[in-house]
Amino acid sequence: MKFNIRSLAAFAMICFLTLFVGCGSGGGGSSTGGSGGTGTLALSLTDAPSQDYEAVYVTIDKVEVHLGGNEASPRNWETIAEPRKTYNLLELTNGVLEELGETDLPAGHYTQMRLFIGTEPDEGVNLYGDPHEYANYVIESGTTHELRVPSDVVKLVRNFTVGEKQRTELILDFDASKSVVRRGSSGKEYNLKPTIKVLDAIALYFIEGTVLDGEGNPLAGIPVSAQNFYSQADYYEVVVEASSRTDSNGDFLLLFQQEGPYNIVAYEDRYGLDFECPVYADTTSGVTTELRLLDFESGVTGYVGGEVTVEGGGNATISFRAPACGGSIELKSITIPVESGVSALYKEILPVSEAYYEVVASSPGKDTQVVPEVTVESGVSTIVDFIF
Repeated sequence: MKFNIRSLAAFAMICFLTLFVGCGSGGGGSSTGGSGGTGTLALSLTDAPSQDYEAVYVTIDKVEVHLGGNEASPRNWETIAEPRKTYNLLELTNGVLEELGETDLPAGHYTQMRLFIGTEPDEGVNLYGDPHEYANYVIESGTTHELRVPSDVVKLVRNFTVGEKQRTELILDFDASKSVVRRGSSGKEYNLKPTIKVLDAIALYFIEGTVLDGEGNPLAGIPVSAQNFYSQADYYEVVVEASSRTDSNGDFLLLFQQEGPYNIVAYEDRYGLDFECPVYADTTSGVTTELRLLDFESGVTGYVGGEVTVEGGGNATISFRAPACGGSIELKSITIPVESGVSALYKEILPVSEAYYEVVASSPGKDTQVVPEVTVESGVSTIVDFIF
């Protein structure tokens, strides 16, 4: 069942305030043991959006919580939820949540959960009305690609407390963009390596806003991110703390476990860039941010491209950044697979700017490479190569 993050947070707050009245649970198995009372743990699922795919389907069989003791013993794990359902993660953005399940647990402190990725899809259909061909897959440009799952058990380390006669609401924030990893020389083979944050619904902070065009009309489907930068020896490390995509009304909602500050950035190749910084998140009404993107006119975009070589092969991530907010902001990033002994090509469109861009490339186990002062000229490709 889908619902909105605000309704969940409001319900969690009511349960928190009515400590000794309690809120009902819906089953799903109850734990045994423990000398104290019990509380309720409820789980829901949400997602940070991906710019690369039409859909990202993941099948979740069950989620368990560790009760303590030897992790290898099945008796020390309690099932919280058994949805056995195939989810399109890209439908769960802008505060939309999918209920996974809930159960009663002995009151106390917990440190970890584990999520089981399914190998068989449910009997539902995908966005084209077709039965699921795989349990885990992406749809890109109308084509289905299976997601290979190196491990079907995902360990989630997160401290949380279940209070006696209280309801604890946790959200599994599944980052589809970071979880889908391209592999192979064709770039059309994929691994699923789940990247999941565990959020506490009662302690969430919000930033919400609207993205408009130059005439004040709402823009749908625009990527919006909350970023921070940290000074390194010779460059600013940009960390995307949360991301979303505007809905049909141009609205977006970003979720956090800390109040900030954050740099809010909207960028789309067709329109360009706008940002606001710093912005502090709020726990109730949310902070409203308005961003405006102007249509590109002919001749105001160029390209950055080149070759990427990785010794021994592997993935390379290239980040395109602009000077802003006292450091750098990221417009977009791409991850490309590189075969051993073969260079991979990339080419990305960027707006012509009087300011320089910074192009930052990284590959696991390699030193990060930074190319500052990259210029973009109208209709021209600026060559930037990387060798790891």
